[in-house]
Amino acid sequence: MKKKLTLTIGVICWLLFVILLTGVVHHSMWINQIDQFGFQLLHPTFPNETQAMIVLTHLGDPIILQTATIILALYLWWQNRLNESLWYVFLQFIGYSLVILIKYNVLRIRPSNKLFPANGYSFPSGHTFATTIFVFTVLSLLLPYLHHQSGKVIFRIFGALWIVIIMATRVYLHDHFTSDVIGGLLLACGWWLIMNSFRHQLSQWLIKPITKIRL
Repeated sequence: MKKKLTLTIGVICWLLFVILLTGVVHHSMWINQIDQFGFQLLHPTFPNETQAMIVLTHLGDPIILQTATIILALYLWWQNRLNESLWYVFLQFIGYSLVILIKYNVLRIRPSNKLFPANGYSFPSGHTFATTIFVFTVLSLLLPYLHHQSGKVIFRIFGALWIVIIMATRVYLHDHFTSDVIGGLLLACGWWLIMNSFRHQLSQWLIKPITKIRL
C-alpha cells in the first residue's frame, strides 16, 4: 500500500511538472503571472540582503551537493553499505542528467538583471533539484536513527526550509524564474518517489556488477 501511494504521488508530481513544462514552452500567460508573483514577493532588493542570498545560494550549488553526495557514498561504502552507497549516487547524478537533458531541450533564457552570475539555461532549476534530492537523501539516512517523533519533525522542517531558502535565493538573485524553481522541485520529488517505488529492483541491478567482481 505504501509503495502504491509513493508511486501515485510521484506520478502526480511529474504530471504537474509536465503541465508546467508545457506552459513554459508555449509562453503561457499563467506562467508569466507565476513568475511575476515570485519576483514581487522577494523584492525590493537591498545590498546586505543580496550578499546574504549569494552566500545562501551556494548551499544549493549542484557541484557542492554532488561532491557531498560522493563523500557520503564513500562513507557508506566504507561502512559496507554498498547498496545504499550506489543508490544515492544513482539518484543524484542520473537525476541531474535528466535536468540537463530538459534544460537543453527547452532552452529557456535566464531572467535579465541577474544579481549573481549564472550560466546555462533556466528551466528547470538545477540548484532546486540537487538540493531536494540531497535533503531527501540525508533525511532518509538520519530519520531511522531518531526514536522521538519530535526529532523527526524538526529535521523534516529543517530540510523543507533548506529547500525553500534555495528556491527563494534563485528567484531573488534573478538567476531563475519562479516557474523554474517550482519545476525543479516537482521534477526532484517525482524522481525520488518513483525511483524509490522500484528501489529493490533497481538496487539489485546497480549492485549486480559489484557482486560479480567480488565473486
